[in-house]
Amino acid sequence: MKLQFVLTLLLAVMLESVFAGAEGPDVREGMWEITSQMEMPGMPMAVPPVTFKQCFTKQSMKPENILRNNNCTMQKMDVRSNSVSWQMSCQQQGMQMTGTGNIDYRHTAFSGNFVMKMSGANQSPMQMNSKLTGRYIGPCQ
Repeated sequence: MKLQFVLTLLLAVMLESVFAGAEGPDVREGMWEITSQMEMPGMPMAVPPVTFKQCFTKQSMKPENILRNNNCTMQKMDVRSNSVSWQMSCQQQGMQMTGTGNIDYRHTAFSGNFVMKMSGANQSPMQMNSKLTGRYIGPCQ
């Protein structure tokens, strides 16, 4: 499972929960630049940061479809003021993933972290710890 897929899935679900409710974080719709700095305990060298762009709008993000299409379920989500925390799990290509995380929003920026544990598909269990940052860069194109 690609890291960008995991990040996009998590951010889409979190932002849709934000856009759907009148109460909750103040997040601007549009194009965002997202960076994840990942570390994997036991890895001999650091993994370079991953940066990508993602358009987030009320219309483009439908968490029920994203979760269902990727065999994921959200066990818990808590939206408070300008923060969101969650617990989720996914099964894909023989891999079982479970994760927890949180994101704090500031209208045109966010920061947070998540921990994903993966097992299955004839691989040793592993854990990814990621720090996320994002910034609004303009309208979607």
